[in-house]
Amino acid sequence: MKIIWLFLMTLIVSIGQASEPATMPTTMKVMTLNVAHARADGRSQLLQSSEQARQHLWRIANVLKRENPHVAAFQEIDTDSFWNGRFNHTEFVAEIAEYPHHFSGAHIQGGNLEYGTALVSRQSLKDPRSIRFSRPFARPRKGFVLSTTHWPGAEHVDVDVVSVHFDFLTKNQRKKEAYKLIEALAYRDNPRIVMGDLNADYQPGSTLIPLLEEALGLTTWQPDEQMVTFPRFQRRLDWVLVSDEIEIVSHEVLPDPVSDHRAVVAELRLIES
Repeated sequence: MKIIWLFLMTLIVSIGQASEPATMPTTMKVMTLNVAHARADGRSQLLQSSEQARQHLWRIANVLKRENPHVAAFQEIDTDSFWNGRFNHTEFVAEIAEYPHHFSGAHIQGGNLEYGTALVSRQSLKDPRSIRFSRPFARPRKGFVLSTTHWPGAEHVDVDVVSVHFDFLTKNQRKKEAYKLIEALAYRDNPRIVMGDLNADYQPGSTLIPLLEEALGLTTWQPDEQMVTFPRFQRRLDWVLVSDEIEIVSHEVLPDPVSDHRAVVAELRLIES
């Protein structure tokens, strides 16, 4: 009788476990912002003190704490520049906002300037890389940082995250830079999230975002909608793009004037295969 009883109990437990719904991964919140060298909406970082730069970074950190994304991407963020205090701005913001993981890539180095793009994250950032684009004529070099993190609530799901800044002046240079990004991502198998200041919109004649969409299987939130992320020119320059395994559930341009750009936040969901 004891053997029969143990068999029945085992059968009941196994049936109960089979009937329990599988735990689904949670959504993932991301944010992107061109920090504009911590000058807020001022004309130039050369016209402010180191203390003013710190105050502006405090405001950015407060937005980060309020929005609480899992991963944030920054562009035009300094690591050791004479014009705004010679300190690591990524590290400063991450510490204030209590983000344990961060990585900065310096795409400009020399002449007492060091700045580029960065990622801050609540999850670990694995194998971070910094890649510089070729330097265009008579203007600063751009680039991107790339790392891998896990999907919140699903540590077995790796996701590639990118913070990128493209050239502001010509379509040809942006196209060259896009191919460099495509080359870095094309043979990686993870779902991907590409964020940053693309210096391009989705208007007729603009080919940058369609190129990225086609080459990397990316989509974005309502690409034709006339939302503004760069108020000075009333343009949408800052984007969150995701691969086919991911759906953008919500998307918002924040009103906070912490830069001459506006931060973009998006909530993402894994699409069941």
